[in-house]
Amino acid sequence: MVLIKTGLIYFDRAIREGSIRKAAESLNIASSAVNRQLLQLEEELDVQLFVRMPRGIRPTAAGEALLGYIRRWKRESVALRHEMLRLRGGERGLIRIAAAESLADDLVPRAIARYQQRYPLIEFSLLAADNHRVKAELLSKDADVICAFDLTGTARTATVAHVQTPIGVIVPPGHPLAALDRVTLPDCIPHAVVTPTDDWLKQSVLFDLFDLSDVPFRRVATVERIDTLKRLVRAGVGIAFLSRIGLERELAAGELCWIPLADGIVRPAGVSILLQRGRVLPIYLSSFVDLLKEEFSELAG
Repeated sequence: MVLIKTGLIYFDRAIREGSIRKAAESLNIASSAVNRQLLQLEEELDVQLFVRMPRGIRPTAAGEALLGYIRRWKRESVALRHEMLRLRGGERGLIRIAAAESLADDLVPRAIARYQQRYPLIEFSLLAADNHRVKAELLSKDADVICAFDLTGTARTATVAHVQTPIGVIVPPGHPLAALDRVTLPDCIPHAVVTPTDDWLKQSVLFDLFDLSDVPFRRVATVERIDTLKRLVRAGVGIAFLSRIGLERELAAGELCWIPLADGIVRPAGVSILLQRGRVLPIYLSSFVDLLKEEFSELAG
């Protein structure tokens, strides 16, 4: 695995050996090849990296600074190579995920399935919960990564991916609202509404919809879980407000319809991946987070 360009390797060796000739001998190549690489490196960086002495070379201040970077890169590339070899040979590990229920329903399992095709010995722990519980899991270090709605980074957490998703109305097939391209709040007044609990609403953009609007919604039921909310809507108990995320199966099967709210009624929900701030991730966790980011980028598309 070559992670450092040839000129940097040659420069490091020449300074270690104290001369271009000795570096060439140790690398088993021509002195002219080493000299050419060093000159190209100086030209590319636009700075003098070494001084030629009667019996060798010595680095300039800029050369000393570059050497520090090169040697750190080399140490990190060795560590990365070892991590990748362990993964190829059957690295074992545990990735603990806490996710909002909508994300734990489809997006996160899809990412886990893709990842396990590459690294089948990595185990997963997945907790589906509300935002308060999800964030607490990360802060208490009981989760490695969290996926949640409407959470932002703090002094102890860092957001590594964020997308926005519009809010809409979910209804059963054949419902009068299903025929609309966009739904306004007056459109919703004649219909009973199923909502999350107040504690859940307070952590969501939906709080603005119910708390700040003057629309006299008629709540017919409150629920603690997304699955329960979807079942009540499918049964015709009432309509509900959600993003499309977590509805993929029902929409594809024609069990529910989702119609976006008209512009300006409520801001989009934010969906984020958060990690513990400052934590150095093991390679298997870092690569899983990268895969999660790919899934998030599809949401944005």
